[in-house]
Amino acid sequence: MNELEFINVSLLYRKMTGEPLSGEEQQAFDTWYAESGEHRLYYERFCRQQEKTMARECSRVDVEKCLSEVKRKGRAGRFIGWVRWSGVAAGVLILLTAGWIIRATSEKKKMFVPVIAQPMPGHAAVTLQLSHGERVVLDSTLATRTINKDHVAIRVEDGVLRYDADSVATSGSVYNELAVPASGEYMVVLGDGTKIHLNSASRLRYPTVFSEGERRVQLTGEAYFEVTQGESPFVVETSREEVKVFGTEFNVMAYEDEDISKTTLIKGSVGVRVKNTVSVEFQKIVPGEQFLLNRETGKPEIVKVDVYPYTAWREGLFVSRNDNLETILRKVARWFDVEIFYQNPGLKQKRFFGIMKRQTSLQEVLDVIAEAGDVHFNVKGRTVVVCE
Repeated sequence: MNELEFINVSLLYRKMTGEPLSGEEQQAFDTWYAESGEHRLYYERFCRQQEKTMARECSRVDVEKCLSEVKRKGRAGRFIGWVRWSGVAAGVLILLTAGWIIRATSEKKKMFVPVIAQPMPGHAAVTLQLSHGERVVLDSTLATRTINKDHVAIRVEDGVLRYDADSVATSGSVYNELAVPASGEYMVVLGDGTKIHLNSASRLRYPTVFSEGERRVQLTGEAYFEVTQGESPFVVETSREEVKVFGTEFNVMAYEDEDISKTTLIKGSVGVRVKNTVSVEFQKIVPGEQFLLNRETGKPEIVKVDVYPYTAWREGLFVSRNDNLETILRKVARWFDVEIFYQNPGLKQKRFFGIMKRQTSLQEVLDVIAEAGDVHFNVKGRTVVVCE
């Protein structure tokens, strides 16, 4: 999928309503619009759908405002929308108003989804393992408390673990490990000021104080890094890769159950090196690029991407741009701590576009996906079976 196939839906909305566009935005729209008849057809349908929605709600639908509301309200509410791919406007993500969904066919009946147990996000406990094996549960009872261990002050705040910037390295490195379970998120601010946002089902091992020469952390799962610039390089180590940076923002997704690990660069510059290979060189990527590593073949690849779908989890969102159902449901499984099984393996390849809030119920997420595609779900306890 080439770069021109991506277009920001807020740009389409502002074009439709006559709001002024910058020269660069106007050029992007003109190029996209002229590229194919499918894009022109999509824009016409987009305008008609938005006009109907505005008439129904008697107010303008502002996508960016909608997203800011998601963040302001703590990711509460049901969903924004999910769209089954139908062959029109490849690569365009539709952000829908709350409760509104485009179905794969107008004749399709709503699926019945039986539910026995319904796991809810946000209740799992994050744990901090200190250097001597002691575990601290980071729940609401520890709000705004300071932990003093190994000559380091650790401040526990609401969803944030903050290490004292004035601490001095001792004779030997002292490591802590932060474990975020399914349904959880957490941020740690290291002593050098680097901010690391950990996604669900992730672990981060790091020194409480960085020594001279290198700043190295070990990641299992997924995290978004905002690295503070410094003389010492910052290295993120996963089971199969090393990502080396000097000051930048990037996302690393290296779950063990994923076929491909992905390092996505937002700004700055990073280099990625695959472990246990002949080459010791770091392959550099630039903002808007992604380093892919096929975990089965060991083959690396660098591709250009729209970075938003890979970082939207920080805003409490599931985002898909033509992902298959298997990829989407792996994210759902990690968040809600459920196991996914398929009645027919062919269902894994159904593709969807859309955006949905994570801070909702498993039932609502599955309902939306069921409405958007020819699938339905049977849920028993923590097991979800995907059916035709």
